[in-house]
Amino acid sequence: MTDRLWKVTVSSLFPNDNRVESVYEGHHADEAAARDAALTRKAIDNGGSTIDRVQKVEEIG
Repeated sequence: MTDRLWKVTVSSLFPNDNRVESVYEGHHADEAAARDAALTRKAIDNGGSTIDRVQKVEEIG
């Protein structure tokens, strides 16, 4: 199976009730792997201080 390009929109809720949306793009075998990678990336970027949720997933290539 070849990897496909996925675009994942993640919403991060910070402790001060500030919500920020960000987009992750990456090559993964399936949607579940793309979701996991995006959530892992956001956890690393935010230092675990947020509640992160996938809003939308699109296969773009």
